[in-house]
Amino acid sequence: MFGALAKGFSIAFTVSNIIGVSIGVVLGIILGAIPGLTGTMAIALLIPVTYYMDPVLSISLLMGCYKGSVYGGSISAILLNTPGTPEAAATTLDGYPMTLQGRPKKALTTALTASVMGDSFSDLVLLFSAMPIAMIALKIGPPEYAMLVLFSLTVVASIAGSSMTKGMIAAFLGLLIATVGLDPISTLRRYTFNSIDLDRGIQLLPLLIGLLALSEIFQQIEEGVSGRRKDKDVVSKEDAKKASAIGDEGGALTGKELLRLLPTIFRSASIGTVLGAIPGIGSITAAFLGYDQAKRTSKHPEKFGKGAIEGIAAPEAANNAVCGANMIPVVTLGIPGSLSAAVLMGAFMVHGLMPGPMLMQEHPSTLYALFILMLIANGVMYIIARPLLRVALHVITINKAVLFPPIIIFCSIGAFGTDMNFFDMKVMLFFALVGYGMKKWKLSPAVFLISFILGPLAEHSIRQSLIISKGSILIFFSRPMSLFLFLLCIASILWSIKRMRKPRDRNISEI
Repeated sequence: MFGALAKGFSIAFTVSNIIGVSIGVVLGIILGAIPGLTGTMAIALLIPVTYYMDPVLSISLLMGCYKGSVYGGSISAILLNTPGTPEAAATTLDGYPMTLQGRPKKALTTALTASVMGDSFSDLVLLFSAMPIAMIALKIGPPEYAMLVLFSLTVVASIAGSSMTKGMIAAFLGLLIATVGLDPISTLRRYTFNSIDLDRGIQLLPLLIGLLALSEIFQQIEEGVSGRRKDKDVVSKEDAKKASAIGDEGGALTGKELLRLLPTIFRSASIGTVLGAIPGIGSITAAFLGYDQAKRTSKHPEKFGKGAIEGIAAPEAANNAVCGANMIPVVTLGIPGSLSAAVLMGAFMVHGLMPGPMLMQEHPSTLYALFILMLIANGVMYIIARPLLRVALHVITINKAVLFPPIIIFCSIGAFGTDMNFFDMKVMLFFALVGYGMKKWKLSPAVFLISFILGPLAEHSIRQSLIISKGSILIFFSRPMSLFLFLLCIASILWSIKRMRKPRDRNISEI
């Protein structure tokens, strides 16, 4: 481990890698501050650009973009009461009141400090836990892995959205699309409609671009044409001008304030790390749970919602801590637990790095280099975030309709450029329409994508298990760990049914 860690340091600390992760952070902060343009969408658009780059450079750039976007959402949340990303919704509760009180710089500094500390905490957990978890994962067989994938699917499908039925439908569709192509064992055609192009299956990158990026453009164009665009997604130049008058006085956190915030930041970072490592929970849940716990344990809970700095530090530490923790199941088990993690997992696969327990065995130095660059990204974010605030405020006033044509062109180039195949552009367009329809019907694209990625893994493990047992399904119930995971699947479904029957207010998870 220590030899691979030392080599990882030498790989990470190169000029190109540090510049790459810095560019990713800058792009993420700016895009995260724009309501409607999420970090996940930005990552999906950047993957084609990184296709011919070195794997460490490209993935670190994407991770930097992911981290920067999570923090960037807090900028417009604090200054304009408009969360740039869904996970920043909890930050508006105390962030905007501080702006109204004439303390926007203090609020932004608190958000930045908590974000960096929470993210660094989860990155350190990832750094030191990845190898032990991967070693344990290597000892489990095909039946256990099949049940683990099934458990992940049930959790993701049941938690993502307000309807478990719609979550299950999205999961089924993802698994169905994953079967298109030649059977990996018998080489028989499956759902190819006699198309040679479909023999290789649906390629991940054009599906990813269409489902996440192009479908969002279609939806926003439709809202603009019909006049149904949400007012909260439109930032006027007058509002931005008022918010840009950020004074430097009283902006820095004092030592006493930082000391007071440390328990809140550590508690929220722990919450975000635990929830981030569990598939399906998401950063929105982590942010609101961190905020709730900070309010419950505060000596002055009446100040929350009125401009308490703890009300900013808690959600920001929690939602940023999810970033590093999301990668724990990806690199150790090959299971993406959120939409952003699924997109990053796709980037790993595009660059020939198959996530799972063998990844730590075959490419330990590369992974440690990425973990170290994730920590470097936090330092870069802390250094360059302040100068970017005014830039972000000008960017968010741009009419998003101006951005649509270049984004559509960029999507098309990305889909075609991977294999130089026009059929991939058709796939992109098809899944853009699928994603648009799913959003209309309130089916989760995240569940669809995660199921599509996990489908081949589940099929391979199940068929391998049945070959070992000569066709007997008892192999899934005769091994203790496999049986335990199967019971967890049943418990997850039953818990979801019980949860759906209770008419109570709850925050919908974003994965």
